Amino acid sequence: MKIRTLLINISFLLITATVFCQVDSLSERTLYSWTINPYDLNLKYSDIDTTLNSFQQFNPVLQSTIVNNYLGNLGTASQSRIYYDRRKNQTGFLFSEPYSIYFHLPYKQKYFNTKRQYTLFNFGTAGPKEESEQMLGILHTQNVNQDFNVGIDYDLISSAGRYQRQALKSHALTLFSSYQYKGYRAHANFTLNKVKGEENGGIDSLRYLGSDEYINTRNIPVKLTDARHLTQNNSFHLVHEFRFGKFAAPVKKEKEKTDKPIRKAKPVNNSTLKETPPKSENIDRIKSDTLISIKTEQGDSIQHQESNREHLTDKINSIKNSKDNEGGNGLSISHELFYINDMRKYYDAKIDEDFYNSIQIYIDSTKTYDAAYQKKFSNKISANYRFKDKFSTSLSFNNEQMDYEYKIIPDTTFTINSDSENDTTVHYLKAQSESSNSVSFYLNTVLFNHILFDGYAQYYLNGDKNENSQINLYFGYKIWNNWIISIESNYSNTKPDYFYRHYSSNHFQWDNQNLIRQEEWDGSFVIRSKKYNLEARVGYGQITGHIYFGTNAEVKQYGNQINILTGELSKKFKLGLFRTDTRFVYQKSTNDSILSLPEFNLYQSFYIEKLFYFKSTGGYLLSQAGVDYRFSSSYMADGYMPVTGLFHRQYDQNLGDYHCFDIFANFTLKRARFYLIYNYLNSKINNTYFYNAPSYPAPPTVLKFGFAWTFYD
Repeated sequence: MKIRTLLINISFLLITATVFCQVDSLSERTLYSWTINPYDLNLKYSDIDTTLNSFQQFNPVLQSTIVNNYLGNLGTASQSRIYYDRRKNQTGFLFSEPYSIYFHLPYKQKYFNTKRQYTLFNFGTAGPKEESEQMLGILHTQNVNQDFNVGIDYDLISSAGRYQRQALKSHALTLFSSYQYKGYRAHANFTLNKVKGEENGGIDSLRYLGSDEYINTRNIPVKLTDARHLTQNNSFHLVHEFRFGKFAAPVKKEKEKTDKPIRKAKPVNNSTLKETPPKSENIDRIKSDTLISIKTEQGDSIQHQESNREHLTDKINSIKNSKDNEGGNGLSISHELFYINDMRKYYDAKIDEDFYNSIQIYIDSTKTYDAAYQKKFSNKISANYRFKDKFSTSLSFNNEQMDYEYKIIPDTTFTINSDSENDTTVHYLKAQSESSNSVSFYLNTVLFNHILFDGYAQYYLNGDKNENSQINLYFGYKIWNNWIISIESNYSNTKPDYFYRHYSSNHFQWDNQNLIRQEEWDGSFVIRSKKYNLEARVGYGQITGHIYFGTNAEVKQYGNQINILTGELSKKFKLGLFRTDTRFVYQKSTNDSILSLPEFNLYQSFYIEKLFYFKSTGGYLLSQAGVDYRFSSSYMADGYMPVTGLFHRQYDQNLGDYHCFDIFANFTLKRARFYLIYNYLNSKINNTYFYNAPSYPAPPTVLKFGFAWTFYD
C-alpha cells in the first residue's frame, strides 16, 4: 500500500540559536526554525533535529505518549492511556479527535529561514505486500529573499492492515509562509488533513488467533464487512503583527549586538567522540550533521507536558541566556485569523449484520450514510507589549463564528470513495450557527533572573459560549544553576461541546438540553534539571460534570466529582556507551467505572551508542542498538464505536497487563539516518496475543525499516 512520514520535525541541523545550544548569531546560520507562542506571538526559536535519539519511534501513536488505546493498525483511531497526554493534540472537532495525532495542526506549525533550499525526505515500510504499512514524508522550504520564506510539508500513511477491512490512508498537507521586514511580520499556513479507511468493528474473540484454522489472519471473521469512514480537516491560519519603535532584526545582521553575552556552543561531552581523531577536518561536520547531542536533552525524554504548557518549559530555561524572541522593547498590535472546516462521514450498505443488533436504527434499515460538519471562523485583535526577554503582556479580543451541521443521505448510489453528492437525496436534520466574543489576557515576567511568572486567562462575554473561562498559571523558581522548581495549574469552566448537546444520525440521536457545565482543574509540583535530564512531578486534578460516552455509545454525564492523582518521573541516563531513557507515570481515578485509567505505565529504552571512525575513508558512522519496553497495567479500557468513530465505556472486556518489547538499531551516515526495528517481540517469544483496544488485537511481530535524508544546496 502506499506511504507516510515519520517525524516531520526531524530535519537537518546547523547549530541552532536556542538556549539549549547557544550560538553567536542567527544570521550566521544557514538554516533555523521557530514556532509562534500562541499567547503573545513571540517567536520561539527551536532546534532542527537530526539526532538519532528515539528515531525508531516513527509511529505518531508512540511519539507523544507511553501507550495508547488504539485499533492496532497504523493511522487508526487512538486514545492515549495517559489522561493528561490527551490534551497534547486537539482539533476542536469532536469526531476528529481520535485522529489528531496524525494531523498537521496550525498552532504547532514550524517556520523556517534558510539561505539555501532545504528538503527532508522520510520513508518507512513494514510487513509483506498484502499487510504492508508505508509512510512517506516530504518537507521542502526555501527563501524567496532574506525576508520571505515559503514551504510545503506533506505526510502520507498507507496501511493495508493484518485483518479484513482495515485498509486506510491518511494525508496531511501544509503550505506555509513567513515574512518579516522591519516592524512588520506575518505567518500563514494552509492545512489539509484527510483520513479515509475501512471499519471492521473488531474481531469476535482472541480464540481465532493462533488457531490452525486461521493461520492467515485475513480469514478471521470481523463484525463489519462494508463500513467505511472519511474524516477531514481543512484550515487556514494567518497571524500578522506591526511593532512600533525599534525592534532588532538579528537574523539579517552579520554582527549582532545583544544585551547579554552569548556563550559559544560547548563541545559535545560524549564519550564516543573521544575515540575520533581530534584533528580531523570532518569533525565539525559530524557534530553539526549527525551528532548534535547538544540539542536539549529535555526534548528527548521530558517533552511530555500538555500542549498549552510546552512554551513554559522553554521560557524558564531561557532565564539566564535567552534567544526566545528577537529582542527589543515596545508596543505592537496584531491580528490573528482562523478558518477551520471539519467533517466526518460514515457509510455502510449492510446494516443487517449482527453488529447493529445492539444499537438503534432510526431512519433507514438497509443502509447508513451519516455526516457531521463543523466550521469555525475567528478573528483576534491584540495589543502587545514586550521588554526584551524580561516582560511580555498581551490583551486580546476575539470574535468566533461557529457553524454546525449533521445530516443523513439515504441513497445507495453514494459511496464514500466519491466526494460528490450530486446523485443523492440529502436530508438536512440540523444546521445551526453560533457566535461568541471573548477577551483574554497574558502576562509573562522574569524577576531577579531566577523567578518566572506566566499566566493566561480567557473569558467569553456572550454568545453560545457565554461564561466559558480558562486560566493557566505557572510559577517557576530557578535554584542553583541546574534546577527549576515550579507550580503549574490549569482551570476551565466550559459549556458542553455542541455535538455533546445535539446530534442525529441513522443510529444515534440525542438532544441533551440538561447537560451542566464541565469544570476541571489540576495542579502540579514539578522539579526539573536540564543538566541531569530529569523531571519529576506530582499532580492532583478534579473534574465536575465529566462528559463521556456510555456503554450504548451515547452521551452521558457524571454530575459529581472525579479526582485524579498523578505522579511522573522522566530520566535520561548516560554511562560510557550505555544510554537509558525512562518515563514512568502513575495515575489513579477515584471513579474507575466512569473514567477508567491504567494505574501504572512505563516506557523504558536501553541502548548502546557508538561513533565509528573509518580511517581509510575519513568517514563516521554513529550507531545505536537496543531495546524498547512499554508497560501498562490492566484496566477496563474504552471500546470503539465505528459508527461515530469515538471511544466509549464498556465493561465486557478487561485489558490485561500490557507488555511490549521492541529491538531496534539506528544509525546515521552523513545526512541520512536509518532505523531497523522488530516490533512486538514478546508475542513471538510467548506465542500469546493481546488487545490494543477491546476487540482489536495488537499486530504480530513485524520487521520495520525506514530512513530520513536531508538535502540542501
